[in-house]
Amino acid sequence: DVNQCAYAPDGSMLATASDDNKVKVWSTATGSCFVTFTEHKAPVSAVTFAPSGHAVVSASLDGTVRAFDLMRYRNFRTLTSPEPAQFISLAVDPSGEVVCAGSQDTFQIHIWSMKTGRMLDILSGHQGPVTSLSFSPESALLASGSWDKSVRLWDVYEGRGQTDVLPHAHDVLAVAFRPDGKQVAVSTLDGQVFLWNPNDAQMQGTIEGRRDMAGGKV
Repeated sequence: DVNQCAYAPDGSMLATASDDNKVKVWSTATGSCFVTFTEHKAPVSAVTFAPSGHAVVSASLDGTVRAFDLMRYRNFRTLTSPEPAQFISLAVDPSGEVVCAGSQDTFQIHIWSMKTGRMLDILSGHQGPVTSLSFSPESALLASGSWDKSVRLWDVYEGRGQTDVLPHAHDVLAVAFRPDGKQVAVSTLDGQVFLWNPNDAQMQGTIEGRRDMAGGKV
């Protein structure tokens, strides 16, 4: 199974993460795979591109996050945690200098420097698997979603840790910042989408996605 896919910033490439332990990069113009990375030792759960588009980053249940150079086709950075962890979510900050991964077993978020490979911090607070991560394009905030029915906002750059908790009635499946950074969308297991203001942690609206789900629409 393909667990996740991601477009390169310029749309010319598509990366896929799959259960066969492989990361593949495809040309969107030809539909062909032009490189396969096989360094992971367990299913690859998440994948994303660095903002420059010159590297692809992947997270795996093998406890590693790997960065692959798309110029030389090599694994140039392997990020690991002090204790074993199964990573299922991933985000790279807008500068391309900070990498975060969320785990399904320790419920923590690990943060590394892309440049040095050094671990910068481990964020604790979630009580369930961390299923989704998203950086604000315009501020220091990282949003994390979890099966513990919450979204947490973290100040990653200043080291102030958790700033707010956004509670939900069902497990959180995905989080995403609006391109201007002024809103966070949260999807939950019951088919709802909630829209939050990340600056004051106030809900701004909801989308009744479960109505489309019940009708068989995509």
